[in-house]
Amino acid sequence: MSNDHKKQADAPANEVRTSGGRPFLIALFMASVIAAATFLGSRAWLPDGVVPKTDLPLQPSVTVDELVQAEATNRIVARAAFFDNEVEPEIEKTAQLNREAADRCISRLQNQITVYRHQVEPFVEDLTSISTRFSIIAKMPGGWWSEDGRVEDFVAAKFEKYLFSEEKLLNDVSEILEQFRNEVDANQKRMLVNVQACVDTADLPEVDIQEYEKFYQSVAKQLSEYSAEQGSNSVYNAVTVLVISEAGSYAAVTLVSGVLVRFGAMAATTAAAAGGATAGAGATGAGGGSLAGPVGTAVGLGVGLVIGLAIDWWMTEQFEEEMEFQLKDYLRSLERAILYGSESPADSGATVAGSAANTSEQGGIADALPRVCNQLEAAYRERFYEQIVTVEN
Repeated sequence: MSNDHKKQADAPANEVRTSGGRPFLIALFMASVIAAATFLGSRAWLPDGVVPKTDLPLQPSVTVDELVQAEATNRIVARAAFFDNEVEPEIEKTAQLNREAADRCISRLQNQITVYRHQVEPFVEDLTSISTRFSIIAKMPGGWWSEDGRVEDFVAAKFEKYLFSEEKLLNDVSEILEQFRNEVDANQKRMLVNVQACVDTADLPEVDIQEYEKFYQSVAKQLSEYSAEQGSNSVYNAVTVLVISEAGSYAAVTLVSGVLVRFGAMAATTAAAAGGATAGAGATGAGGGSLAGPVGTAVGLGVGLVIGLAIDWWMTEQFEEEMEFQLKDYLRSLERAILYGSESPADSGATVAGSAANTSEQGGIADALPRVCNQLEAAYRERFYEQIVTVEN
């Protein structure tokens, strides 16, 4: 068979083989397309955040102790934030209320002296009346002869009727100081109740606020430690005892007595400036009084001042005017002794800041009250910090 005939015979066979291979290629191609579509479709339908698992680098292991320490640190941070946001404002508010109570206390003391001062004119009018003059003149010879103090007793009765007696002076000043103590006590109780309410609503199960009595005792202990450094005779120490003592009345009386210790010498100096019998009678009266203490000295000196003035100025036209002037000056000295110990910042030219810088031995109640308020604030802050922030977990 010729080559032409052989090619023609093979052609159908080749066409058959070629046409038989095409379905296989088409099927292979379609399978590949379907596989790719299935893979891509499965990734597209995965939920957000879900990724196929891949090999990640190994994380360092954390011990149980480290976890506990981290949790403890987080709790301390949470308690510190609670202290700053909830407790500190209550401390500052209470400190401000205490300072306002101190200002009111000083104002009440000044007003009380003003009440005494308003009684000077009626007292002088009575003492210089015709009837009183004759009574004094009638008692003088017998009093000088017997030395029984009948003139002094007569004048003292008038003085106590219009101005104050030893008991009245002591009670008036003591009641004002007790009122300050009661206001501070109320402020502290309000603060403790508010802080406890904040703790109850916070997630701080490990915090346990002390009851008022224990809290009060812890604050008192801290104040006592500071006041002990100031000296037992200081006015600051006396005010501190007033604030922290359960026997408020006794503490107030003790404070008044301590403040008036220096008044005798101050008033005697004032009387001595007048000269004559006024100085002698004033000094003698300073040692009088039924109370064995500075309150009796204060009243006795006032009475002695009046008697001395009566002797020096009895027959002059200026008697009434001079007595009124001297008695008002005596009351100014009494006010300075109670509030500032010696002289007020206005009299001495000192600033309030300079007055606060004086030692407690030289100062009076007006100097001591703000300092006690500052120490109370520091004690509140320290006690609450210990109970809340540094509490054991």
